[in-house]
Amino acid sequence: MNVIFFGSSGMSVPFLEGLYKSGHRITLVITKTDKQAGRGRKLTPNIVKSSAAELGINFIQINKFNDTFYEDFKKFKFDVAVVVSFGEIIPEKILNIKKAEWLNIHPSLLPKYRGPTPIISALLNGDSSGGVSIIKVTPEVDKGEMYAQVKFGINEDENRQGYQMKVVKFGIPALLTVLDMLKAGNASTYPQGEENTTYTHKIKSEDLRINWEYSAVKINNRIRAFSPEPGAYFFWKGLRIKILKARVPDESERNQFFSGLKADKESVKNGLVVMADKKSGIAVRCNEREIIKIELLKPQGRKTMAARDFINGYRISAGENLE
Repeated sequence: MNVIFFGSSGMSVPFLEGLYKSGHRITLVITKTDKQAGRGRKLTPNIVKSSAAELGINFIQINKFNDTFYEDFKKFKFDVAVVVSFGEIIPEKILNIKKAEWLNIHPSLLPKYRGPTPIISALLNGDSSGGVSIIKVTPEVDKGEMYAQVKFGINEDENRQGYQMKVVKFGIPALLTVLDMLKAGNASTYPQGEENTTYTHKIKSEDLRINWEYSAVKINNRIRAFSPEPGAYFFWKGLRIKILKARVPDESERNQFFSGLKADKESVKNGLVVMADKKSGIAVRCNEREIIKIELLKPQGRKTMAARDFINGYRISAGENLE
């Protein structure tokens, strides 16, 4: 089948490569324009564009769906359009150009977590299961009928990257099966239903900052949801520091932290470092007498490092406060 591929993120690339190896003919890749990134605001090549070029597939980059794109798109020949993390809503005007199948790969168990941040939302909420849904693309976002859906478990220590890897692992075979069924003429769809429907929202910069008043579990879920990028963060001595991995100690371990802290009184603020030991790591008080133990950090402008290396390099100590 002739396929047009829409995608713009790192999660799009494995699907593009999987399609390429499958034998289905990718006639065109459509992706977003290159963006400025980093401290120097250098123009960074779009990762999907780079992948398409390596595979020898024609591609175009767009900033928005304007009239010029509409006129050009009418000339393209394809049987199926596959959309994977493209980052823009495809206008109804584009969808109606010709009779072709439009498939969207959405990383949740729809109708749960419709919208732009399903993976982040599942991790923020501490879900024990997630999934990938293959649906029809419709003008109403993420409301199309279902071709297929695969469910998988989410581990307690799984982060955003780990969830995305499972979407790729289970999503590519499901997509290829749907395409084969479309080619054979025996694919069918079924309604999502509206029961248990939830919606996600775009992430704001303030969502990334850690609030030490929250429970240890809620803080750890936030760290997991934003790791490795963009990274949940706190401030210490004016330095912005991301936490990429942490864990919630059990009750006996938590009590050991507090037993050695003479300053632990009702007046002590959450965010207090109750332990900064080169061997045991960094433990921080939250939600009155709960503990979050930090394992991996990324100080501003530096590489990711283990807690012990941060202690060695920055000399943080018990009794200091994180903001």
